[in-house]
Amino acid sequence: MKIKGTLILLMLVFSSQAFADRFRVLGVQEALLSSKAAEDFRASMEREFAAEERALIELERQAVAVRDRIQQNQGLIPDQEMEQLHLQFQKAFTEYQTRGEAMAEKQIEREQEFLTSMRPKLDQAIRSLIENENIDVVFAKQATVYASGTIDITPRVIELLNRQ
Repeated sequence: MKIKGTLILLMLVFSSQAFADRFRVLGVQEALLSSKAAEDFRASMEREFAAEERALIELERQAVAVRDRIQQNQGLIPDQEMEQLHLQFQKAFTEYQTRGEAMAEKQIEREQEFLTSMRPKLDQAIRSLIENENIDVVFAKQATVYASGTIDITPRVIELLNRQ
């Protein structure tokens, strides 16, 4: 009976080891954001939104200058002029907020388009590794407490994405 129990234990150890060799972890977001395509996308976004970014910085500078002028001249200038300054500040601040929100929405939209365009390439890279390495299960890297570097396929997925 003792031999049979030992034999079962050995079978479990070896089968779990063989099965463990077919588990992998993948940082999907890390792979997408570390790819050459993501690098190129970030550079194109910077170029695309550079003028809007400069305009926002200028609006912010104007609003801050008017706000500072209001604070420094509180009680020193006529009420009518102070009211004009408040209106000027409100106008600059409102435009700053509106343009900033519009730019943020456009950026989010463009990022979503990028992620949507990359999804088939990512799926293809993952499928390729699954087939070539006979992988049974791929876990999200973020959901694991510990994973040996030998089972992390993220660098290989990045490499495959960069080849596409």
